[in-house]
Amino acid sequence: MRGVLAAHHLAVPHRVSRLATTFFLQQHVFLCRADRHWVILDVVRDKYLCVDRHEFESLGPWLHGWEGTAEQGVKNVPEAPDDAMALGQALLAAEILSEHADGAKAARPTNLAPPTDALDPELSVPAHGSWAHALGFFLSSARASRQLRKQPFESIISFVRGRKHRNGRSALPFDLERARSLIAAFNALRLFYPRPYLCLFDSLALLDFLARHGLFPEWVFGVTAEPFEAHCWVQEGSTVLNDTIERVAAFTPIMRV
Repeated sequence: MRGVLAAHHLAVPHRVSRLATTFFLQQHVFLCRADRHWVILDVVRDKYLCVDRHEFESLGPWLHGWEGTAEQGVKNVPEAPDDAMALGQALLAAEILSEHADGAKAARPTNLAPPTDALDPELSVPAHGSWAHALGFFLSSARASRQLRKQPFESIISFVRGRKHRNGRSALPFDLERARSLIAAFNALRLFYPRPYLCLFDSLALLDFLARHGLFPEWVFGVTAEPFEAHCWVQEGSTVLNDTIERVAAFTPIMRV
């Protein structure tokens, strides 16, 4: 994730041993469907995997929660064919799937409606207005730098998700106009922070900066498969907050935090 713009292709064994024919998606795994591949994000290992679309969908009837199957798992179905079983075994070995229902979730792609609006990236505020937010900006930027330098990706995601969950009930309805002003200040001050512009850092720092003002938008991760590229941005409802619609439209969402 940290600047990695390539995904691993899964190695599928030729010989398979017969395992249970219901597979469960692990909680730390997220899916999205591209034209010719399914892309898998493993948050624990900070890694993407690409699986041929037809191969992955051949395993679908034996995946818990797969569209068109019962929510409680796949019971009383025929034994999976060898190719599907080989893929299931490879995904078990990679700890993408599990044989156990505990802590499992439905094997379905991340659902996020396409954005319809975006804040103007050229928004500006008077100089004195930006510097009024300087302390919060530099604290947020320093925290994001420290997290990316010292913490595993899984820990960062857990922190952002937990903060949003803790404040979700007490937070006021999202004030888009207030966010617009704060993001304009963030963008103006960003010129003074000595770090290259990268989507992961800039989105994480912006999330922390907005959280200091009681605003908790979503952190969206998206991918393209052909060629592979990963990207992330901040979004509230159908409005992109730190990118353009044209840019994010090229990516299929795979995780929302």
